[in-house]
This record gives sequence, structure tokens and C-alpha cells, in this order.
Amino acid sequence: QVMLLSQKLAGFSKGQADMLRKGMGKKQKSIIDALYPKFIEGGMHNNHPKDKLDKIWKDWEAFASYAFNKSHSTCYAFVAFQTAYLKANYPAAFMASVLTNNKNDISKITFFLQECKRIGVKVLGPNINESTSGFTVNAQGEIVFGLSALKGIGEGAVDIILEEREAGGLFSSIYDLMRRVSLRAINKKVMEGLALSGAFDCFSDIHRAQYFAPTEKYDTFIEHLLRYGNAFQNQQADAQQSLFGEAVEVMLDEPKAPDCRRWSLLESLNQEKEVAGIFLSGHPLDEYRLEMDHFTSCPLDQAMNMRSRPQFYLAGMVTGARHMIAKNGNGWGVFEIQDYQSSLEIKLFKEDYQRFKHLLEEGSAIFMKAKLQKGWNRNEEEIKVLDVRLLEGIAAEMAREVTLRIRMRDLDQELVEKIDTLARASEGKHELKMELIDDEQRLMLKMVSHNIKIDATNGFLEEIDKMGIAYQLN
Repeated sequence: QVMLLSQKLAGFSKGQADMLRKGMGKKQKSIIDALYPKFIEGGMHNNHPKDKLDKIWKDWEAFASYAFNKSHSTCYAFVAFQTAYLKANYPAAFMASVLTNNKNDISKITFFLQECKRIGVKVLGPNINESTSGFTVNAQGEIVFGLSALKGIGEGAVDIILEEREAGGLFSSIYDLMRRVSLRAINKKVMEGLALSGAFDCFSDIHRAQYFAPTEKYDTFIEHLLRYGNAFQNQQADAQQSLFGEAVEVMLDEPKAPDCRRWSLLESLNQEKEVAGIFLSGHPLDEYRLEMDHFTSCPLDQAMNMRSRPQFYLAGMVTGARHMIAKNGNGWGVFEIQDYQSSLEIKLFKEDYQRFKHLLEEGSAIFMKAKLQKGWNRNEEEIKVLDVRLLEGIAAEMAREVTLRIRMRDLDQELVEKIDTLARASEGKHELKMELIDDEQRLMLKMVSHNIKIDATNGFLEEIDKMGIAYQLN
């Protein structure tokens, strides 16, 4: 519009009009200022009054401060409406599409998986019998992780698996998979990635650690499986070329899975992260959710915003630890702490390093008391660690009371009996309080149980959560 108006009002050439567009679009005021006298001169030559030309130019300058084409903004608004509608009415399908579209960007995958958790859409790990190339939605409305989003699993290998599954049905066992898929594309690296991610967990007779344990003949069970698959397929090809053709049945013993201990949850999760970039079947901090939700002051990514607090509490998993020696011979360390959303780097020196270094080992879940202080250059703030403890047991140590919040309209004899039975089965040292809320009358009645004390850390709150009762742990 500005280009056309400049030509009509001031006789700008197409080149000058485009230069004006560029100056406005890129907010280059020098270009706009250089064209001003030409606009006034051309406009007055076309018998337009100078005050009107000045008014038009000032409007254009104001527009140039945020030039955004109206038709363009309408398109954005329409797309925003469509995506909001899809997310609200078909959340699983919408999020599966978004995840597939961003499957090559781990940071975005992590962000969108967190959003799935926030809106209550369950995301399952990869499954050799259910996953496709991208993220899909199963019959239960759950998102299934896409195989091609795993590191080291190329599109070619995924296509071969899916084609065979389509042609011959679901794989009944890991041996059935080895017998059926072309092993020219399904190599050791692909097999390791699938095993680490949990894609073979549907074959419940073999756990993940067994795939990487040595057998009598080979370094790992995966190598043994690949040799078995190659031998079977070669014998099958030879049999089909023989005089009797398909009438010859290939007989080859299936290799026995080696005996070994199962990986711990943390080991499995760390291996998943290696191939998927994220934790798939859980999070190392899941068993400390109570402590994370009720005893931390903020997530790690908000720690630098806690200026108004003299001290605050943080929690997370130690994912990196570097121990170093300064020139003066004193030890110091740099540690990376990670929670569900982000990570935070902290540095410890002198006495603080000596006091806390034994707790800050990789894989440790820790609880920190901290404050903000001026950094060494005085221009930036840094986190000063005041205390470090293991996260395990923090709830039992710090919790004093539990307050249940119940709306009057939800209160009946059955609910009272359920709470009473649960409380008596969870005896402990924590005080039990209740707040009865009447929304219509805007009243709240606070009650304290002097006869019953409960153990809030021993499954009590999980059961209260299942009953749909809001609570606060102090």
C-alpha cells in the first residue's frame, strides 16, 4: 500500500517505492529520511498541500516502527484459531503432529513432551510392534514415540521394519524379528538403539540389560541375535533354491538370552536419553515428586529471579561434575543440576567445595539451600550455595502438616469414611488439617484433627490425589 501511494502521490519510481518499502520493513531510518524530501517535492509537484504530505509521512514513520501487513496478520490469526481449536478438541493428535514435525530437534521435542504432560496426554516410549516412523496416536488416545526420532535409527531401517510388519503381522518375539527383517539395514547400531530406547520391551521375556550382556560365543546378545538372523535367512535362501524349494524347513536353534541383573530405573533412563535425547519411560526425579512439588521455592530456571528472598530452596539431579585444582592448590568444582524443565550450573570453592563435593556426584538427587549474591565482577549475580543434602528423606524431615481442601458440595458420608480409613492406615507424626469451602456463601471452615496424625510421605498423598482432593503439604 505504501509503495502504491508513494507512486500515486509523489511520482516515485518503482525502484524508489521499493527502497521505501525496504527502509520501512527493515527499520532503516537513514533510508526513510533520505526519501522524505523527494516525497515532499514530488507531492507538491502533483499539487498536494505540504501539511497533508507531512501528515502522511509521519503516519508512515509511525507505521514503520512496527510494519506488519494486515493480510499477513489475518493469516496468522486464522492459523492460531485453527491450531487452538485442534489442540483443545484433539489434543493427542495435535501434539503427535507437532512432535513429528519437530522430531529432529531434541530441545523442541523435550519442550513439547513437557506440554503433553501438562495437558494430560500420555506419551509412550517406542514399541517395535506399535510405533511408526513419526509420532502417532493409539486406540487409547496415547501418543506413541516415533522410531525415526531415535538417534542412529535411519529412515531406511524404519521403513524395512514397517514394511515387514505390514506384510507379515506383528513380531511375536525378538527371534521372529531377526528371522523376518532384512539385516542389510538392521545392523548392530540400529539394534542397540532400539533396545536402549525400550522398543523391545514388548518382548517381556527378555529385559534390556540382557541384550548387552555377553553370551558363550559373542560379546553381546545383540551380536548373537544378528548372527542367528543372518544364518537363518541364508539357510532359508539356500532351501528355496534347492530341489524341494519351500517344502524344506529351516531348523536353527534360537540363542538363549544370557542371565544378568536388570538395570536400575536410573540406568535405564540414562540409556534412553542417550538414544532419544530425553527420558522416555519416566524421569529420575519422579520418585522425589513430593519433595519437588512441596519443598522447593522454584524450578531451576527461575533461580536467578529470587532476589527478593534472603534464601530459597532448589532441587534436582546432578548430571555433570568437574573437580579441579586452582593455582594455589585449593580444590574447586563446577556442577550441573537438572530438574524437569532445565539445568543450572553452580560453582563451589574453598570450604563450600570441601563440605559438599561428596554429595555432588553424577546421578545424585540433591536438595540445596541457596541465595543470590554479587559475582566476582560485581556486574552479575551468582548463586551462593548455603547447604546441600540428599533429596531422599527431605519430605519426612521437613513436613509438619497436611491440609486437605474439600468443597462442601463434594462432602458426603462416603468421602468422610474413605479419608478416615486412609488416615488410620497411615499413622505417623504429621498433623492433619482440613479446610471446608462453601463457594456459594464464600465461607471457609478450618479444622484440625487432634486424635489422628498421619505419615504424609508413605503413600497417603498419592491416595488423596486419586480421590481428587486438593491438598497442601507444609
